[in-house]
Amino acid sequence: MPTGFQGKQVNCQLKIVSQIIREYQIEQIDLLKIDVLLGIETEDWKKIKQVFVEVHDLDDRLDKISNLLKDQGFANIKVEQELILNGSNIFSLYAW
Repeated sequence: MPTGFQGKQVNCQLKIVSQIIREYQIEQIDLLKIDVLLGIETEDWKKIKQVFVEVHDLDDRLDKISNLLKDQGFANIKVEQELILNGSNIFSLYAW
């Protein structure tokens, strides 16, 4: 009898953040905890007050995401790494 995880294919509808903002007529987001920042349209960035994202720093992603957030008006960016993740490429990025 096999043990461990087994995969199962599930079909689902995907939406980008800006689609959800329009669909629910969201005017402000106090904190956005997200894994993918793609799909936020230019006019929606001003609605977001804070961002938290876990970054796997491959191919300079940490710098790219930091620069994207700076370009979108986030003046404060803080990068941390949990002690248990020390030496890995996994970081927490906060922007406000």
